[in-house]
Amino acid sequence: MSQHVVEHPDSAELEARPFMERVSVKDSPLDEDMISGQPVIVTVRWILIVSSLVLAIWNVGTLSDLRLQIMAILLLAITNFYLQAQLLMKKPVNRNIIFAASAVDLLMITILVLFQGGFFSSIYVFYLPAIAVFAVAFPTLQTVVFTTAAMIVYATICMFTAGSSGEGPVILTRLIMIAAIAFCGNLYLRIERKRREEAHLSHEELLNGIAANAVQ
Repeated sequence: MSQHVVEHPDSAELEARPFMERVSVKDSPLDEDMISGQPVIVTVRWILIVSSLVLAIWNVGTLSDLRLQIMAILLLAITNFYLQAQLLMKKPVNRNIIFAASAVDLLMITILVLFQGGFFSSIYVFYLPAIAVFAVAFPTLQTVVFTTAAMIVYATICMFTAGSSGEGPVILTRLIMIAAIAFCGNLYLRIERKRREEAHLSHEELLNGIAANAVQ
């Protein structure tokens, strides 16, 4: 009776594989969501950082305001350097770290909005990539809570800085945009999760077929 020997890759072979190919079929969906979303998170945060820096310099007010904005942007860059390093070393980042980084993003954007006129600041658009980054890595419930918090914060800022009751439709439109980007990010997450599940199922069926043929 023939014996079927399954060879397992050693650590060197495993390390040589691409980052996304080393996701185990035994990983939980949440772990896989974080691994697949990590490159998106790092890329979008770099775009956010560079764009924020350009707008901060372009719409500079007082020197003290500019210093505060530069410090906030620098903090974002430092945290993203860490995430980028983990990605380059092919090490998934802990979910709590990603959550904290997203919270810092929200706080820094809010500070920049406040120092550039609140409702009249164009920096509110940076809530969109910050929410998108969160939505592609975290479950639906957490995304709803995070997005709702961002919408409440921004709505409160607008109510105190708009200066006119006629700006209500504009504020509502912006809030709908924030909610829509969260929905799109979460939809991407669910589609990507389904694609991985189907790929894992096909992989297991292929392995089972090979094992059955080897036994015969």
